[in-house]
Amino acid sequence: MAQATESIDTDELLPLWYTLPEGFYPVDLSADAEERLESNYATMAELCPEAATEQLVASVLSFEAALGKLVEDGLVHFSSFALRTDDDLLLTGICQISVTDRPAGDPNLYPRSALRSHPDQPDTYKAVVPLPVGLAAAVVADQAISVPGVFFGVEGESTSAVRTVTFYIAFPQIPQAVVVSLSTEDFEAEEEFLELATLVAAGISFTPPKRDLAPETGREGTALERSPFG
Repeated sequence: MAQATESIDTDELLPLWYTLPEGFYPVDLSADAEERLESNYATMAELCPEAATEQLVASVLSFEAALGKLVEDGLVHFSSFALRTDDDLLLTGICQISVTDRPAGDPNLYPRSALRSHPDQPDTYKAVVPLPVGLAAAVVADQAISVPGVFFGVEGESTSAVRTVTFYIAFPQIPQAVVVSLSTEDFEAEEEFLELATLVAAGISFTPPKRDLAPETGREGTALERSPFG
């Protein structure tokens, strides 16, 4: 795995810090929405040079709408990741860190209640695991995800097989919890993916670091000469 770099959540209302390995590319949730649209458009145009402008605009607008809904639901971090494994496999996916309400009471009891509320399904593994910050509920699940074609500027929808690892960790002093979720379509790198997800979850902290750390800046966007968003 790559050497870890540390990132701090700057939301003063939440005593939450987290560590991310190299190879993670965060989306700036505090950025101006129009600037983020243009940056994402430039990135998509570079990755998909044959796509029509209408397709790129539809994809970027759909992503922004979905991102806005996630933020309303408690999302505090969103990033993509791309890392090379020791076997030279490319492991890619997305990482989300959210804050949600939890039942008041002993935070040590929360992991088991979180597992009980998670439905038992085939291809699902559930356990309570120890992390540096305390006990956490861990859920590993494989599922088929339907992706609306509008995300890619086309009609219809496609189906993707996705593996997700999710950790539920209670704040010690407030009736809220952190939900750390990593997803990938790269099933060949199963062991490395589980190791990566555990590494990210282990980086969660409710106390400030002992030294000042610069926040993760991610990849800079490229300004467009003319915005397709008006």
